[in-house]
Amino acid sequence: MSVTTGQPSTAQTAVGAGPAVPTGAGRGIRFARITLLTVGVALLAWGAYVMLDTVRLPRITGLAIWIAAAIILHDAILAPILFGAGLLLRRAGQTVPGTVIAVVQGTLVVGSMVSLIVVPILVAQNFTPKNPSILPLNYGLNLGIFWLVLVLLGTGLSALLYLRARRANDRPSSSQD
Repeated sequence: MSVTTGQPSTAQTAVGAGPAVPTGAGRGIRFARITLLTVGVALLAWGAYVMLDTVRLPRITGLAIWIAAAIILHDAILAPILFGAGLLLRRAGQTVPGTVIAVVQGTLVVGSMVSLIVVPILVAQNFTPKNPSILPLNYGLNLGIFWLVLVLLGTGLSALLYLRARRANDRPSSSQD
């Protein structure tokens, strides 16, 4: 309220305006952002220094290609698949609880990230001279087993959460007594 007119101030009358934020809170958030940005840039600079100091130039090119491929894989394949899975499950309406959607998306994220780490090992195992002491395991089989276990655990947890939510919805409310 304005002291002189008794009318609401413009900040209070704005459409959708919430409670006023104390000016001290804005400074704290600004300080946190600047601190996080500074620490992030410092860590990036340190990582670049260590990489340039310890890695030969031809290997840096390979690393840059791998990072670019990881970004393309994430943005062109993984993100659309996760978005599509979430969209399809949400379109199922009230029959699929949000916890089940989160489990499915989490399962896809974990599996995709592990696959992203293992694929370069598979490439190295199949296209480099054979040296069983460097890459001693069957990483393709292990990745397949990992996906099988992950899908079974995700399916089991999703079923459990779905049944729990369905049972909770089927129970009469205690307030109807």
